[in-house]
Amino acid sequence: MNKVNILVVDDRPEGILAIEAVLKSPAYNIISASSGNEALKHLLQNDFAVILMDVQMPVMNGFETASVIKTREKSRDIPIIFMSAINQDEQYVYQGYGVGAIDYLLKPFDPYILKSKVSIFADIYRKNQVIKDQAQKLLDAEAKEHSQKIDRLEIENLRRYQYLADSIPQIVFRLLPDGQYEYFNKVWFDYTGLSLRDSYGLAWKDVIHPEDISKLTDLFNERINQNGLECECRILNKNRIYRWHLIQVRPEKYFHPEEINSWLGTALDVEDRKKNSDKQQFLAKAGELLVATLDYHKTLESITKLAVPYLADWCAIDIANEEGKLTTISFSHREPKLLDEASVFYQKHFQDNPNDFGLAALMKQHSARILNQEEVPGASALILPLEFNGEVIGVMTFVRQQSQVKYDQYFMEVAQELSRRVILAFENARLYTMAQEAIEIRNDFLSIASHELNTPITSLKLQLQMVRKSIQMSKDGVFPVERFTKSVEASVKQVDRLINLIQILLDVSRIQSGKFNFSFEKFEIHELVTEVMDRHKEILMNSNCSLEFKNGPNIEVVWDKVRIEQVLTNLITNAIKYAPGKIEFIIREEESQVIMQIIDHGKGIPQNKLKTIFDRFERASSNESIGGLGLGLFIVREIVEGHHGKIEVVSDETGSKFKITLPKVTVVPSISVNTNSANENHIQ
Repeated sequence: MNKVNILVVDDRPEGILAIEAVLKSPAYNIISASSGNEALKHLLQNDFAVILMDVQMPVMNGFETASVIKTREKSRDIPIIFMSAINQDEQYVYQGYGVGAIDYLLKPFDPYILKSKVSIFADIYRKNQVIKDQAQKLLDAEAKEHSQKIDRLEIENLRRYQYLADSIPQIVFRLLPDGQYEYFNKVWFDYTGLSLRDSYGLAWKDVIHPEDISKLTDLFNERINQNGLECECRILNKNRIYRWHLIQVRPEKYFHPEEINSWLGTALDVEDRKKNSDKQQFLAKAGELLVATLDYHKTLESITKLAVPYLADWCAIDIANEEGKLTTISFSHREPKLLDEASVFYQKHFQDNPNDFGLAALMKQHSARILNQEEVPGASALILPLEFNGEVIGVMTFVRQQSQVKYDQYFMEVAQELSRRVILAFENARLYTMAQEAIEIRNDFLSIASHELNTPITSLKLQLQMVRKSIQMSKDGVFPVERFTKSVEASVKQVDRLINLIQILLDVSRIQSGKFNFSFEKFEIHELVTEVMDRHKEILMNSNCSLEFKNGPNIEVVWDKVRIEQVLTNLITNAIKYAPGKIEFIIREEESQVIMQIIDHGKGIPQNKLKTIFDRFERASSNESIGGLGLGLFIVREIVEGHHGKIEVVSDETGSKFKITLPKVTVVPSISVNTNSANENHIQ
């Protein structure tokens, strides 16, 4: 047996030694080269059955060396096997095949596989040499006998090539110049489920997606690219599912550089890689849209448009209001002319659907769901509740009606990731809106507070100026006592008003800091009511108001007397300011609770104010002529709730009714009740 030459190219001596150890055999003559330039010199001097080449080499790497080898007439047909321990990404594998390599092995390699592959190429080389020798010897023999021998050797070589192609874990094919079938490896038939007959001629095109077939047929029909092509196409598998493949096709030119004898190609399944790439691009685009504006209406509208058609033929986002009722904020369709029709379909099958896959039911279930055509006739759907801090704030609905793509776990994951981003953007927009509203409320409060504080200060200043003027105008130190007395009394009232305003602001500060104090004591409620009514007699008279106290049984309670007095004062003062006229004050006892009601007969409180009337800086009326900081009812609620009670309000055009429910004895853990003093027992 004649030895065959094998060229090993590696800049690392240990790499060469490792290959020599594996391939050590009397049948091989292993020649080594430590660089690309040295390898090219050996190729000028010797013939080789196969070249084993490292990719990562200094000066001239493996890919560059291979490119030069393939340009030389003498060496271009020598099989090249790349070997690499570093460049293991798919792009390097593709690059290796692109420069003409027959295989690409990753280090550490399997010795058995390496020996097997080298053995095949060595055998092919020997057979080729035999063919050449036999051809020379049979020049004078009969043409028929010569042809038969050559045919047998060619068939044997083709079989070996076929075995090699079948061992590659991707689709390998060879087509005639016009694109007709010449050869497909075993992977093709296993993947597509086609038979040889189904693939013959141009029948193989039936499993290429109709939108992608032109990428290949243009090459065969017009030969626009004499150097081959690289493109992505969808190929139908035996489960009737299209998957993306990276197809690389190279021309084979045996006799003339301008004449293509066949097309040699491979198809690599890249479905998962492409899906991940598309997913990341989609989510990146969604991220840009979600931070583009803090107007959540515009944000959600841009998201539904982005979702079409990647995730759906049409998409809707519904947001729940305070009552939990869903309202469609955004709705987008891939064909705007079908938007109205889709809206009707959406309302019928999703919004008004009482079944467990209707929007209302899915909101309660807090779960995403894929719906098939049995549940939604003529469509498939993907529905995701938008959940934030355990609360469902809305629903995203994706529907396919025209597209044949079915929803699966991949689309579920993409939609869920999108929904998480939407929720964060929505919450940011909501917080921004709240901040803007808070700033506006603060500014309004500062304006009102400035006015409220300025009024008594101005009045006080005027009274003091009058006193000073009276003193200056008095003769012999005698001045009008009556006028002086009235000015002092008016000044005291304005000082009291200032103290009251400051006390309100201090109470709000204590509430916010958690230091709102209570001092509980035992007393009779009628005693407190009498004190409050006596204090308001003059105000009631000056305001043309009457306060009717419907006296019930005398009730003994354990409350903070000062704070409850503050509650009653605030409620009576509000009734005098906003609804002058008849005011009723009712107290009754129900089991262990005390019910207090203050009823006026004014114009009532606007319905849109009832939900916020106990919030900070909220006022029952927008009438600027009526003073107030908008803090009184806020403090009232805090005091009532601090006594483990509740306050409610009902209002219409006939008047308003404030109802306070308190336990007779306020029980506070670890705090003893002082029945003697109102000042010795404090709760911090």
